[in-house]
Amino acid sequence: MGLMAQEEMLVGGAIARVVKDRCARCLTCARVCPYGVPVVGESADAAVIDPAKCLGCGLCTGECPMGAIELMHHRRTS
Repeated sequence: MGLMAQEEMLVGGAIARVVKDRCARCLTCARVCPYGVPVVGESADAAVIDPAKCLGCGLCTGECPMGAIELMHHRRTS
């Protein structure tokens, strides 16, 4: 209960984040994520990734055709 009562929770450093200017809302990230974390709402400008739910597997990062998803603390080499 103590964990759920906290206002903030620290999560691991390897989490995905969306670069909104590059996101095409193609839903590729939502389809490939085994945890169902990326969400693209009808009124959203870009996909949204909840950092508390993201496990940092990187599948969405590798599959995004626009390169709009970055894995924190990692960088693309190509």
